[in-house]
Amino acid sequence: MTLSGEHMSKAGLAPGEEYWSNGKPGASELTVCVPCYRYDASSLVADLSAADGAERAGILIYDDGSGDPQLTARLKTWLGAYPGYAHLVTASDNLGRAHARNRLYELSESDWILFLDADMKPDDGKFIERYLSAIQECDGPALIAGGFSLEHAKVTAATRLHAAQSLASECLAAAERRKEPGRYVFTSNILVHRRVLADVAFDDGFKGWGWEDVDWGLNVANAYPVRHIDNTATHLGLDDTDTLLSKFGSSGQNFARLAQRHPDAVKSMPLYRIAYKFRNLPARRFLQGLARFGARSATLPDGLRLACLKTYRALAYSMEIQ
Repeated sequence: MTLSGEHMSKAGLAPGEEYWSNGKPGASELTVCVPCYRYDASSLVADLSAADGAERAGILIYDDGSGDPQLTARLKTWLGAYPGYAHLVTASDNLGRAHARNRLYELSESDWILFLDADMKPDDGKFIERYLSAIQECDGPALIAGGFSLEHAKVTAATRLHAAQSLASECLAAAERRKEPGRYVFTSNILVHRRVLADVAFDDGFKGWGWEDVDWGLNVANAYPVRHIDNTATHLGLDDTDTLLSKFGSSGQNFARLAQRHPDAVKSMPLYRIAYKFRNLPARRFLQGLARFGARSATLPDGLRLACLKTYRALAYSMEIQ
């Protein structure tokens, strides 16, 4: 149903937002909050519907300006069948991932919020139940990171490089992530208490792709406990090589912003140290072109392509950092 009047006021909608609910009771122990933009999250809703403990968890999806009535209709169909309460907010304008996550927090009502990206797939049917158990082990507000994997991803020739990069840098066990808890907060799969979000908002100053989650994780770790557990979800939306290169090549300003806000943490990163050394290299644009060529060369071994990708990224960032 579409809400209006008292319920619309309670939702606190912003201009250009429309609100829809499946009409089921709203009291839940946690809310799964999903930001999406031109991506069909129906399969994620189906997976969550079948998970143990689903009736104890609500879902709130924020469509950040997709402008696709057919997508909206599909989401309403799947959300209507969800065993707990389910809400959908559609925005008229795309304002970015940090804005979408901030709005999800503002519109949700439960104390605990589970952020999941639309292209994630829980790795097993205990996904919600495991997070509910983790809540019981917390003494107060905290952030709980489940991590992610490629267990259910269909890796193709086009996405092989992204898979290699994810496995090397991001698909880490909880024991490894605990060594730098704030750095390894991937917001594609985290459970966080709303008091944490009230005190530590996502920074809208990060534009486009990259690093806003690391910035936020480092800020949270300075104020609240950050727990890492093994409760993974698969990242289904692997990028082809050209898309990955575009993201890495255009995220230098975000990385520079991160370095300015968290100098000590960033200067300990190998990526920063390499980029800093590259600042005085002659012909960086030419070298970046060579690295790009190597990353795109499907005939090269994955390890060499990955080295080229890392070099390309470091060269791009060297042009932005101080």
